[in-house]
Amino acid sequence: MKTSLVLMDAICSNMAFVAAFLLSRSYWATNMQEAVSSDVYSIWVLFNLVAIVSALHLRLYANSTVERLENVLHATWKSVITLLLVFTGCTLIEHRFPGVGYFLGALAGMVIAYVVLSRFLLAYIYAALSRRHSVASYKK
Repeated sequence: MKTSLVLMDAICSNMAFVAAFLLSRSYWATNMQEAVSSDVYSIWVLFNLVAIVSALHLRLYANSTVERLENVLHATWKSVITLLLVFTGCTLIEHRFPGVGYFLGALAGMVIAYVVLSRFLLAYIYAALSRRHSVASYKK
């Protein structure tokens, strides 16, 4: 379960970043698109580094966290809030470009939507597996 959480979070958070970038790109002035496009790689690296550090610091994928669904949900929200706050601060300090507010808003919305959907799915799967396990142990 831990490996699937890590892979799903990495893939979907990066998809949210790309989608937010593409959505906010239409709001930038045409002459600014080249400057922002060349800067997007450093912003993307910053996003991934902040995500990794927040997940490691808050022990999101530790064995003790993954054992209980409540721990996973609590650690996930702490990690997402930390990610968004630190990334927003770093982006506003280091990377000022037209449409940065729209980009950060779109990114926050997409990351929060992804987390809500993925963790609801995780809770559903966890409940289904728990029911199956309790029925199997009851039959024995």
